[in-house]
Amino acid sequence: MFYDYSYFIFFAPAFILAIVAQIWISASYAKNSKIVPNNRITGEEAGRKIMEGEGYPVDINIQGQSLSDHFDPRSDTVNLSTSSKNSSVADIAVTAHEFGHVDQKFSNSILFNIRNGLVPVVNIGSRIGYILMILGLMLNFLQLAEIGLILFSGITLFALLTVPIEIDATKRGLSFIKKYDLIEEDKMSNAKSVLNAAAMTYVASLLTSLLNLLYFASRIKRRG
Repeated sequence: MFYDYSYFIFFAPAFILAIVAQIWISASYAKNSKIVPNNRITGEEAGRKIMEGEGYPVDINIQGQSLSDHFDPRSDTVNLSTSSKNSSVADIAVTAHEFGHVDQKFSNSILFNIRNGLVPVVNIGSRIGYILMILGLMLNFLQLAEIGLILFSGITLFALLTVPIEIDATKRGLSFIKKYDLIEEDKMSNAKSVLNAAAMTYVASLLTSLLNLLYFASRIKRRG
């Protein structure tokens, strides 16, 4: 099974899409990080303006490289990259997107809560599931492999939930941009370009997860 060339048939489409998505987000961010809004507000300042305006009980932490921005709902911390100290359409858009996730938490978004509840289950299940699938296929113990497949499928479910959550966070973030006049109207398309490119990386992750699941399912079916 370690030299199964059919794996590349399953993996190739996802690999190509992942490369395209990464090139797209890198190019879009690089281009729009050079576009400065008329108010010259930075990504960090935009975040604080949203935080104070909406009254969110969160902290803002500056760390990491560009596009490493994320919201940690466990500690209620919005982690912005060091590039958020720059004034650019790209950094404001990314910051607003992360506050879209903040809004999801504090407005009790059902999908957001479900996905966060799945995190510990998926983390454990994915590791154990992969091991059980490999052992089951090596030992020709298909029941064990099937249990592993069920546990491993949690990754795909998680990725499936992530796509609409990210799209919704973008919609909320764009609403914040308009509400607090963070970017003028004629540059909103640039902000959307960055966020649409970022969304494609999650679509690529979903496809990768789905094709991996289908590959192992086909392996177990053929053994059966």
